[in-house]
Amino acid sequence: MIRTGPAAPVILAFVAAALWGLWWVPVRWLQTQGLDGAQGGLVLTAGGMLGGLVLVLLRPDCLRLPRRAWIGAALVGVAFTTYSAALNYTDVVRAILLFYLAPVWSKIIERVFLGLPWHWTSTVALIAALGGAMLLLGGGGGFDAGFRSGDIIAILSGMSWSAAAALIFVSGRTDVRGLTAVSLGFTCLMSLMFVLVDPAPVPWAQMIPAIGPALAVGAAYAIPVLFLTMWSAQRLAPATLSFLLTAELLTGVTSGAIWLDEPFGWVQAVGAALILVAALTEVFFRGGTGQART
Repeated sequence: MIRTGPAAPVILAFVAAALWGLWWVPVRWLQTQGLDGAQGGLVLTAGGMLGGLVLVLLRPDCLRLPRRAWIGAALVGVAFTTYSAALNYTDVVRAILLFYLAPVWSKIIERVFLGLPWHWTSTVALIAALGGAMLLLGGGGGFDAGFRSGDIIAILSGMSWSAAAALIFVSGRTDVRGLTAVSLGFTCLMSLMFVLVDPAPVPWAQMIPAIGPALAVGAAYAIPVLFLTMWSAQRLAPATLSFLLTAELLTGVTSGAIWLDEPFGWVQAVGAALILVAALTEVFFRGGTGQART
């Protein structure tokens, strides 16, 4: 049972973000097995979908969700899939940072569609986040390296996530198992669509040895992380949650720099620090848990 103290959504969102930051590891491992583009993501998300099917079989009524919650969970699946695909089509650092323009889209949604106030701290947080993104993308492997298809996919992924977070937030407290199962189902469906439009041939014979481990990782990894993310999304305003999930940078960018030798110098370090400052500003000065539903 997850405790519902005022700090719980913030802490668990950080935990989920740290785990999301390592999602690129199995995606890239499957790429070494010959599964390029969205093919590896399809196998991983298929494992998650099978786990989600188990959740539904154990509790069929968990799918009785409001329409907005259904759409929100489906958009999480879209964001999850496009993010996984972006990791294969651009640098890990670029994919993560462009996805985390999500706080910008979330603030716009909050102000325009949810009627939430825009505080001066929100402006500071957005400037810090955008400045940090520009620094991280501008050093070595920045926009001077050319804008790639994976960059566009990563931006669309962040937009999908922002819309999803808003819809889940306004839907109130619904069954998190249902949200997780719906999201996993749409993730697998979207992954299949990416594979079908990808011109790369699927190396069926070569991928067989990797299928079992990939399915297991997909189920064991995606279900708990999505569950924590959905639980927090019900209790934190969209922008607050989006800023909190920038904690993924701590594991994603750092691990990408260490294991993939991607560019990460003092310029990128300052950029990462600015993005984390943006998250802390949004949470502590705006009163992040104060935005939570009760």
